[in-house]
Amino acid sequence: MTTDTAAASTLTFALVGGFAGSGKSEAGKLLAASTGWAMLDKDTLTRPLTEQLLVAFGSDPDDRHTDVYLERVRPLEYDCLLKAVWENLECGISVVAVAPFIKEATDTHWTSRVVRRCRRLGARFETFWVDSDADSMRERLTSRNASRDTWKLTHWSSYVAETDFGLRPVLDHHLIDNRIAAARPLAEQVESAAQRLQVAA
Repeated sequence: MTTDTAAASTLTFALVGGFAGSGKSEAGKLLAASTGWAMLDKDTLTRPLTEQLLVAFGSDPDDRHTDVYLERVRPLEYDCLLKAVWENLECGISVVAVAPFIKEATDTHWTSRVVRRCRRLGARFETFWVDSDADSMRERLTSRNASRDTWKLTHWSSYVAETDFGLRPVLDHHLIDNRIAAARPLAEQVESAAQRLQVAA
């Protein structure tokens, strides 16, 4: 389902969010490939700087759970990502922006600000939420073997207990089912959503 901000303009800010291991980066790449829109992944854009900042603050470069990361580094990551999004839109280039967006997509004030800015730029705002379950996410995190996931995998029971898998964005959104047992393949779901967007433009 499309958001209430889907206007006639084809210029689009497509937010792709979800929990770690949900498969949002893959979904974002599929969406970018299907539409030809620019692909902006938070980790790709900011990871080297994030790791150096964490070290400079006396933390571990793979820290993604302490207050040092959450309060001092994470806001900067999202600031960099959003600046790149706005710059592309100002140039008339649609964007697929990939990040967890856990706090952002569930915050009515944040989403309202984004919607207003998109309208000023003549763009529509579309949210894609990549849904998964704990077993599927754990399998993906284990398979990708990234050091930044070590804490989550080591403390998996605690991480799962603190994670609200039913969390959804506050705006209408495209829900992508990326559980291993999903009825439809990820590529098919994303391409179908991309086609609907292009028809609606």
